[in-house]
Amino acid sequence: MYKTAMKLTLFVSLLSTYICANESFKLFYDGWQAQNDGQYQKAIELYKKASKEGNVAAQFHLSKMYEDGLGVERDYEKASAGYIEIAEHGYVKAQYLLAKMYESGRGVVQDNEKAFYWYKKAADGGMVSAQLQLAKMYKEGIGVKNSLVKSVKYYKEAIKLGSLEARTELSLLYINEKQLYKYYEEGKRLLISSAKKGEVKSQYLLSQYYLGSKAFKKDYKSVLYWLEKAAKKGHAKAQYELGRMYANAEYVDLDYNKAVEYIKLSALQGYTSAQYDLGVIFYKGIGVQADKKKAFDYWSKAAENGDMDAKHNLAVLCNTSPAICK
Repeated sequence: MYKTAMKLTLFVSLLSTYICANESFKLFYDGWQAQNDGQYQKAIELYKKASKEGNVAAQFHLSKMYEDGLGVERDYEKASAGYIEIAEHGYVKAQYLLAKMYESGRGVVQDNEKAFYWYKKAADGGMVSAQLQLAKMYKEGIGVKNSLVKSVKYYKEAIKLGSLEARTELSLLYINEKQLYKYYEEGKRLLISSAKKGEVKSQYLLSQYYLGSKAFKKDYKSVLYWLEKAAKKGHAKAQYELGRMYANAEYVDLDYNKAVEYIKLSALQGYTSAQYDLGVIFYKGIGVQADKKKAFDYWSKAAENGDMDAKHNLAVLCNTSPAICK
């Protein structure tokens, strides 16, 4: 009889836990649906209710909404408080975002050591972004004593999880760090393999290495090949440099159409030098019809980004053609 009563009590307890867990999950799921539908106020209320029931996913999303200012006034302190509570219980995404907050000093007192602590928690939990950041901190000695060995370790962990960015960064360690010179050739192989797999930073870097470095023999065909690869994948600096090559007939035939095309793509991404050059192109009518209004527009963008030559050119333009600047 006693054993039967014990079993019944255990069953009721488990059933109660199951019902509560499912209720909190339903609240979270409904909140998540509301957030996806843009019903932020409703999502917040549902997340709050689910959080009180112990649903950590709801608490994470609620904290993220405070951080992003979705449906509520942005509040970094409330966001960090929420992240801290669930980060301490092993929620990897919260650990990563909390580390970023300690790194930047948003919602908490800036603290590189605490940033490192939480990045390490997230990295050891298998988050690639955290592994990349931790490798960088070990390399540069931010929040922890410098250690190239540990930097390599975390880049390798990220590579195992498929990160091409980690492959590129590790290749640069092997190529550039004297302490790791015995891995120099491996670094070159890693960089090439990363570029071939489509990692845009490695593609751009290869174009520069082939242009002139100790690592690779000068090869203008390879310069153009990898620069085009990076430019087509949206690398702003690669687009700008490729555009200038076509404008100046460097290693390629002169082609103003391609020059303007690539420099425009770079300028649209906010690359200041491209904005300045487009101003010159439209002011002088190089390969395009001269257009002082477009020159004004591009120089204005470059000037906003701090380009002093653009500011000077604007002053001259507005003095000689004041109507353009109105």
